[in-house]
Parts: sequence; C-alpha cells; structure tokens
Amino acid sequence: MAPLNGKVRPPPPPVVEEIVREFPPGVIGPITKRISKIYFDAVRGKALFEGTGQCLNCHRVKDKGSRTGPDLTEIGSVRRLVELERSILEPGAEMFPQNRFVRVVTGDGVTITGRLLNQDTFTVQLMDENEQLRSFQKSILKGYSFIDKSQMPSYKGKLNAQDLTDLVSYLASLKGIDTQ
Repeated sequence: MAPLNGKVRPPPPPVVEEIVREFPPGVIGPITKRISKIYFDAVRGKALFEGTGQCLNCHRVKDKGSRTGPDLTEIGSVRRLVELERSILEPGAEMFPQNRFVRVVTGDGVTITGRLLNQDTFTVQLMDENEQLRSFQKSILKGYSFIDKSQMPSYKGKLNAQDLTDLVSYLASLKGIDTQ
C-alpha cells in the first residue's frame, strides 16, 4: 500500500501500468511529472466525469450522456494521455474534424448552432443543443460557417492535480471494449 498525503491507498490498478507504457521514451508531459507523486484512480475519475465535472451534459460514454458533444466511448484508444489532459485544460487546442461545430442562419434569420454530422455540396446536417438532428439545404441558408472556438469549457484552474489525473485516467480507460 502506498501512502499519499498521509492516507494509505491500495496499489494502483493494472490500467496505470498500461497508461505509463503509452509514453514514448523521452516524452515527458505535465502528467508524467505527476506519475510518481499522484495515484491514478479511474473509478474516482468516472465519478468526477459523471458528477461534479458535468461532462455527461454534452458527452456520451456507451449509453449514458448527451449526444451534443463528441462520444467518448473509445477516446482512450485514439488519444494519448498528454492529448487527453490538453483537451481538458485547452479544449480548443486540437479538435477532430468530426467534432467541429457549425452555425447556420436560416432564410428567415434564425441562427442554429450544433455539432456537424455531415455535409455535402448541397446540404449540411447537424445535431443541435436539444439533440435534434437538423438538415438544411445550403442554397436556402443566409449563412453557414464553422465555429472556431470549442464549445467545451476549459477546466484549467478548476481541477486540482489529483482530480485531473483521475479524470485523465478514466478517459484513458475508455477503449470501447466492454469488460463486464
């Protein structure tokens, strides 16, 4: 058992060893500096994700949460630890093209914002903030544009080091494989 801040905690779960192995030699990001000092707790990270972090208000994991933001069910298999941490602290730093948001202005002047689902030469489809699939003909829109700024708030300064590490640990464990 390893002491942490005067408390005794059980040894790290196997996912920690897997997470640590993800780092190529010589790459040291902010999270790697904390590995020896802070315990990874994916269970606590999940509780933070589903509770006080309010991440399910926009994101989805398996069958829980909203569809307005990106589905994170497999995020641990497509993002490295440093990328996950950066996404939490600087959400707009790097976004996958499929997670971009668009703003359309209809012919009658109504502005609608949502996550881009699909577009072609003639139409654009998006998921609006009410999780409604919306489809528009580009020829009848007054305007159509990508939103450069991420809709996700930054958690920089809102999470302590342990909370951030636990949250990253939980996200890294999301590989789309149901082990239960």
